[in-house]
Amino acid sequence: MFTITQNQSGALPQVIPFKAPIAGNVTIAFSGTCWSKAASSAGGVAVFLDDKPIGEAPFYFNAANLHTALPTQLFPVMLKPGNHTITLKPLVPNTVSDQHDFFSLWVLD
Repeated sequence: MFTITQNQSGALPQVIPFKAPIAGNVTIAFSGTCWSKAASSAGGVAVFLDDKPIGEAPFYFNAANLHTALPTQLFPVMLKPGNHTITLKPLVPNTVSDQHDFFSLWVLD
């Protein structure tokens, strides 16, 4: 296991550079929190590796303005050696994060 980032806080979008210590078929694990401006709405976070979508962490927000943990997601990818970037973006405009939200990412081999 390799930690890309641990408990990085802040607003979406997030751009997280990292250097891959391994290559091949691996799994990228995502965990994070965010909130919605609107009650009773779908939202979540989209995850990109080197500007290509690898998956989503969707969530249905019953309440507005309530920081909520997203389900941990696992994304299988083919990782090449070298420098990479993970980008986290809101799935919909109502999904937001701030300094009270945290994101963690790992490479699992």
